[in-house]
Amino acid sequence: MAIIGIDVGTIRVGCAIADPVARIPFPVATWLRAAYEAEKNILQLIEERAATLLVVGLPLDDGGQRTDICEMVEAFVRRLSKRSTIPIVYVDEAFSSLEAAEKLRQGARKAESLDAYAACLILNRYFDLNPLKPQNS
Repeated sequence: MAIIGIDVGTIRVGCAIADPVARIPFPVATWLRAAYEAEKNILQLIEERAATLLVVGLPLDDGGQRTDICEMVEAFVRRLSKRSTIPIVYVDEAFSSLEAAEKLRQGARKAESLDAYAACLILNRYFDLNPLKPQNS
């Protein structure tokens, strides 16, 4: 089982994955949106890893309001939801790409790595908002 996080951009989609208990996200890949490459790969990953949740970054502005890019992200996710029954949640991803760039700057990583790392940050934000509930012993 896994939780998948995605950072949907205009050209690429970054993807990260985490175990729902360990909650440590790892970058998986970055895929181009052209020719439905990203959609195909995300759907394949959902199936292969028996994913239980898809966490999608929604780029809100400083005040928590929708941006012009939100509709593009939601349209991408609607196409995924027509081909998968996995639950989907959105988290505010404002500035995740800038934060990822800052953290990766010293490593001189490519832009493709940036998108997958931004997806890790999106998963971390989801985990911060949804802490694990203690189990009865």
